[in-house]
Amino acid sequence: MMRVFWLLAGIAFAGMAGAAGPEKAWHAVRGSELQALFADQELGDGVHFANQFYRGGRLTGMNMGKPARGTWKVTGRELCWTWTKPASPEECYEVRQRGHEVRMLLDGYEAFSGSLTPIEPNPSNEVKP
Repeated sequence: MMRVFWLLAGIAFAGMAGAAGPEKAWHAVRGSELQALFADQELGDGVHFANQFYRGGRLTGMNMGKPARGTWKVTGRELCWTWTKPASPEECYEVRQRGHEVRMLLDGYEAFSGSLTPIEPNPSNEVKP
């Protein structure tokens, strides 16, 4: 009787684990796929930063409570941006994705991570910097 109980418990547990589905793996995003992933999306962590990547290369955001603006582009394997306010040098990152989550890597190490959410396209946002 005890064997039947443990057998049924094992089957039930295996069924629950399978219902949750396998966890998606992180994968590298490059080139045109990278461009499509970030266009008209907001990347944020819910606390420290929220950056809006507009189609056409315009970039706006809030970093540690301070407004920022600049431009972004894809260069082969990397997503690059330059902040014009406040002024800063170009930064380029390799990107790994899992669903809406992204990791930004610098020299193979995670520099930061966040989630992508769509932003509402607005014709006034389409103006090139």
